[in-house]
Amino acid sequence: MTEALHLIASLRSENVQSISIVRAFYERLTTGDVDGLTALLAPDLEWTELESFPYYSGTWRTPDEVLEKLLVPLSRDWADFSVRPSEFIGDADRIVTIGAYAGVHRATGKAMRAAFAHLWRVRQGKIVRFDMVADASPILSAMA
Repeated sequence: MTEALHLIASLRSENVQSISIVRAFYERLTTGDVDGLTALLAPDLEWTELESFPYYSGTWRTPDEVLEKLLVPLSRDWADFSVRPSEFIGDADRIVTIGAYAGVHRATGKAMRAAFAHLWRVRQGKIVRFDMVADASPILSAMA
């Protein structure tokens, strides 16, 4: 029985740590701490945006690719772009966040709000995988 309790406590601790890392990612994104944000990403991660998302270009494998192919274009194309998680659901190294994107497209002046679910995998204190599920239609409509 003691081994089972120890295992449960260990899993809870890992879950709390994984959620803390994902929360830190969102916080650093919000504050513009690019170095701190990329430091949370494993050097050999797998990052996949939704295929219908305008910045999708396959699975990115390095923090620099995430920066160059996602974060730079988002800041270039959107004013007041935000990623607001509202719920964190965790199971050891797997975390799901539910929330919404918001922003105003610079070229069109149109605002958008789009729901998302982010699927994260965390190992040894680093984000090793990210998958995006979202309603891309409000984003695409704001860009048109």
